[in-house]
Amino acid sequence: MVPQIITSLILISGIFFLAFSVSVEKMGLIANLNALMIVLGGTLAATMMVYPWKRLLWTVKMLKQTLDNRNQTEWTIEMMIRMARTYRTNGIRALEKLGDSIPDGLLKTGIELIAYQYSKEKIEQIMAKEALLNYRQYDTAYKMLYNMARVAPALGLVGTIVNLIRIFGNISDAQNLIGYMAVALLSTFYGVVLANLVFVPFSHRIKDYMDQEQARLELIQEGILDIHDQENPQALQCKLEALYTASIFIQTPGSEISKSAGMGQHKQILSGIS
Repeated sequence: MVPQIITSLILISGIFFLAFSVSVEKMGLIANLNALMIVLGGTLAATMMVYPWKRLLWTVKMLKQTLDNRNQTEWTIEMMIRMARTYRTNGIRALEKLGDSIPDGLLKTGIELIAYQYSKEKIEQIMAKEALLNYRQYDTAYKMLYNMARVAPALGLVGTIVNLIRIFGNISDAQNLIGYMAVALLSTFYGVVLANLVFVPFSHRIKDYMDQEQARLELIQEGILDIHDQENPQALQCKLEALYTASIFIQTPGSEISKSAGMGQHKQILSGIS
């Protein structure tokens, strides 16, 4: 992490050196690149001072997942019902073989724990910890983008100040004043645009994805414990679909009254089906 911080400081120093030294004579490509260098480059460098670059790459990967239109929750329910049937019909080895074919994640972990014949209490503890770790990763990605949305306008203002300094330093050279003024205004423009039209919408998208994933992880925990108990597949399907419907109701934007009512419905479903 220390080498990354040093690299970020060097990058920031290079950005400000270029901002003070690059000559901009008119409004054009050079002016736009100069402003983007200050705002976007500075934002990325400041982010890398706080977060490891691997986490930044993971956040980009997560953003790609949020753009996926496939419903992961419905696939998860179908897979757990299939696993329940396999376990009741063909036994634990067939279940283990089926688990090998699914992607890595909490669902695969749960199947492996059943195959290793862990107790129900131990499975519940391990899966709860892994689900919490997954949620914290999503929360870190959300905070990263939220902080980038706060930094970008500030760096836009910094770019404006830097170029106002250059304007006062070259007040007698009217030719260069146009270019410096262009960079000063473009810096503020890009800072506001990147913050409000890029980073904030992406952070909200991840926040919404976090809510969906939290509900899906809870479904997986419920389903794995029922599979461990060799629950009837049809009963498991009714339970998971009811929980899924309740989670959609809770996630629907609205007042706190509707959310609290949704939580009450969620608890009633749990007590009625269990």
